[in-house]
Amino acid sequence: MIPVLAFPVIGRFDLLERAIASIDYPVGKLLIIDNSPLGLGDAASLPAVVTRPPSNLGFPGSVNHVIKTHPAAPWWAIANADIVFGPGDLARLDEAMTSHPGGWVGIVDWRVFGLSAAAVERVGFFDENFHPCYCEDADYEYRCTLAGVPWGAIPGTTTHERSVTIKEAHYAARNAQTYPANRAYYYAKWGGELRGGETFTTPFDSGGSVAAWSLDLRRLRDQPW
Repeated sequence: MIPVLAFPVIGRFDLLERAIASIDYPVGKLLIIDNSPLGLGDAASLPAVVTRPPSNLGFPGSVNHVIKTHPAAPWWAIANADIVFGPGDLARLDEAMTSHPGGWVGIVDWRVFGLSAAAVERVGFFDENFHPCYCEDADYEYRCTLAGVPWGAIPGTTTHERSVTIKEAHYAARNAQTYPANRAYYYAKWGGELRGGETFTTPFDSGGSVAAWSLDLRRLRDQPW
């Protein structure tokens, strides 16, 4: 059984409904983090626990919310809302997470991933300064590598529409500003570009823990979606 399966979402609730309909494996707790400005609409009737924060938590903030509100889970599965689970993929993810606990495992890539409590205890929460999304996954990969926490992907047939949100004009315009800001933050944090260009082994070359980050309130104010 998947202990907790969560979908952060900000739009295209038809795709969220399709994703949930494709679940073919037992789930202990099904969650939706509704970051949209207007609510889920007809999708509000889906068989899930819905959290609707007063403003967009962003993807890293949504992942952290899931962990903090379900701290007793041995691991959490986080899924993009624009996916369709391949037959048996959730069962394979459960097997990977239970037979080799302690890491971070994606299906194909990070379209759906399992994150263990042991990994969070060693690496910390997702850095919410990557607001509202993008680059936070590369940051977590690098932190896991530095901490010796295993991570990687298993094969599967789960499909992913990819970046559906930023195909909408108003979100595309916002992403044109927030994505470069997140890339710049990553560069400052790790001394180089993501996935191969890093030169620091501690955040901001400070000598501190890989888990250390401090929320910059200005980023939340300046980078809303």
